[in-house]
Amino acid sequence: MVLVIARFFEVVTAHRKTWIIAFSMASGLTLALIPGATLLWFLFFIPLMLARTNLAALFGIMALGRIFTNLIDPYAERLGYYFLTRDFLYEPMGRFLSLHFVGWLRLDDSLVFGGFLVGVAGWPLFFLFFSLIVRMFRNFAVPKIRIFFQFLGAKIPPLGKLGRELAKPEIFGGHL
Repeated sequence: MVLVIARFFEVVTAHRKTWIIAFSMASGLTLALIPGATLLWFLFFIPLMLARTNLAALFGIMALGRIFTNLIDPYAERLGYYFLTRDFLYEPMGRFLSLHFVGWLRLDDSLVFGGFLVGVAGWPLFFLFFSLIVRMFRNFAVPKIRIFFQFLGAKIPPLGKLGRELAKPEIFGGHL
């Protein structure tokens, strides 16, 4: 169990640049806000899988975001309904949705459109928030976790190798 937790932290902080991890986390939260199994979700998901992102951070935040999405969905649906019923969007959205292939995006559904709006509009804020979180994690939590695993490795012989490996600065935490 301790090894699994250590491997997760190692993978999440594997990239040396903070913005890569923050980009993955913000994209995971955006994917969590867009309802799954829609073509719109897959149009965001597939390029993220092909790009060089931190997939552990993407999937971790997407899974955690799915837990809390139920709290945001009623507001996202109201927002989507508000924008879909406005007069200034009625004709352009009608023309856009009458195009072939666009109907499969399900943008005429207020929940999908609201989740899309909240996710895309909130992505810069999510990125800044997760960038701050990753920097704080690297500056404050990583040294304490490193000391804990060194102590644990010294006291429990089978975990000695794990403690020595995590004590290396290039393995766990990386550089800012």
